[in-house]
Amino acid sequence: MTQWNQYAACKGRHSSSLSHLKEELTSRKLPPIFDRSSQTASRLLYATVHDAFGGSLHPFEAEHQLLPSYHLVYFPPDTKLSSLLPDGTDPLHSPGSPFHRRMWAGGEISFNDTILFKGDELSCHEHIDDVEVKSKVGEERVFVTINREIKYGTEKVQRGQRAAVVENRKLVFMRDRPRPADALEVQPSKRDVVKSPHEATLSRTLTPSLGLLFRFSALTFNAHRIHLDQAYCRDVEGHRNLLVHGPLSLVLMLHLLQSCLTAGAQAREGRKPDVIVHVEYRCLAPLYAEEELKVCLWQKHPFVWVTWIEGPDGGLAVRGTVTTAPAE
Repeated sequence: MTQWNQYAACKGRHSSSLSHLKEELTSRKLPPIFDRSSQTASRLLYATVHDAFGGSLHPFEAEHQLLPSYHLVYFPPDTKLSSLLPDGTDPLHSPGSPFHRRMWAGGEISFNDTILFKGDELSCHEHIDDVEVKSKVGEERVFVTINREIKYGTEKVQRGQRAAVVENRKLVFMRDRPRPADALEVQPSKRDVVKSPHEATLSRTLTPSLGLLFRFSALTFNAHRIHLDQAYCRDVEGHRNLLVHGPLSLVLMLHLLQSCLTAGAQAREGRKPDVIVHVEYRCLAPLYAEEELKVCLWQKHPFVWVTWIEGPDGGLAVRGTVTTAPAE
């Protein structure tokens, strides 16, 4: 059985034994993904995100090296179109039926070495590191943690080499939602509004457009319909509009921080900007297209930043902690 037939087989499963999910998923063999250190995808992402802030940010250099979080638009899985699941996602990490709804829950990334745009071959190796089933029977959520390591060279060349980027991303899979008899029954979801305990050192507001979501989907080779198909979002997933990508939220937060670090360094002539070396973040609530959001920073320590995104109600939607270090 080919790798894609093996993973696509989950499309036809009628049930997943929850007690066996961890063993089944963590033993799944995922193929390596290869890419090159080209600036094209990074240049397009920078142009898109910087403009989304409306020209309010200090520009920074993105032409010669891979910026923190920009690895997200590299190493797309070469999943066949026919192997995509009904919601447009690939089946690589899916626990199978009845957990058809997927969301991005957060992650943790270490940026160990700089990747320069010299056309070098890069490899990404990933495996499912952990699986947790939470909530009560009938409302289970399956949290799948994927470990990814990005290194220079081919698989043979890079064995034993320290990874330039190490990422642990967490996806959550949920049961199908009962479909409303009438799409008009879908109302804006109510939630407890949790505010950040910090007053932002720096913040910027923006309204994610349909074009921003489309471009990020295209750059990440992501056909997930919650970012592209408004009728699907409303009628199947029960959302009032398209959802902002979880990884796009991370890019927005680190883009603002990178701009802040660059502006701060230029104000102190002769000093290079501090570099981002680690980030940990969680997605707490949905963010929607065409609804204003606020990206915020608070400097906890000279080399520790708290970053978050507020939804239109002022509540926390994403929050994270970033560690920086002096440039060498």
